[in-house]
Amino acid sequence: MNLEQLVIKAQTESPGGAAFAEVCQRFTGLVKKYANQPHLKGIKEDAIAEGWLAVATAVQSYDQTAGVRFAGYVESRVKYAMWNLFKRERRRWQQEMPLDRGSTGDEEKSAPSWLETLAAAGDVETEVEARLTTAAVCEVLATLPAKQQIAIVKTMLGEARLADVAAELGVSPQAVYSLRQRGLARLKKELRKNSIYLSI
Repeated sequence: MNLEQLVIKAQTESPGGAAFAEVCQRFTGLVKKYANQPHLKGIKEDAIAEGWLAVATAVQSYDQTAGVRFAGYVESRVKYAMWNLFKRERRRWQQEMPLDRGSTGDEEKSAPSWLETLAAAGDVETEVEARLTTAAVCEVLATLPAKQQIAIVKTMLGEARLADVAAELGVSPQAVYSLRQRGLARLKKELRKNSIYLSI
């Protein structure tokens, strides 16, 4: 029985049948060859697992009518499975920050280690509270009328003068001041309902 016939038989059998086992046995060397490449040395076991998964997928998805020999088809599946595994792991390696980075002896020029970065994070409670307050202010600010929003955002958060905002809105600077004050009063009132007190 040639290889293509064996694969067709494996496709019709129940999973783990004799034909499938025979196909796997024939491609053991191929899986080992690609899994033992130098760039996969650190993840050899994962590479072997990916190789066997590629063989099983190739057996299930092989279509003899496409005119491609199974040996070439399975080799390309295994080769690209290994390549994709390597790319995935390389991306992960590049994003990791090693614990001992920075301990090269040249402490002034090296970047801080992961532990130093973690220790320098500051007061987590204060940071979380500040983020929650900011989110609450943004939420309440969005409920204000548009002109009050513009007056508050541009004059208090931005660097615009009352006269600049007045020209933009087509009103007097005193009207912009009044819009800002009414908006701030409403903002404080709504935030107090949630026990958030601002000193503006």
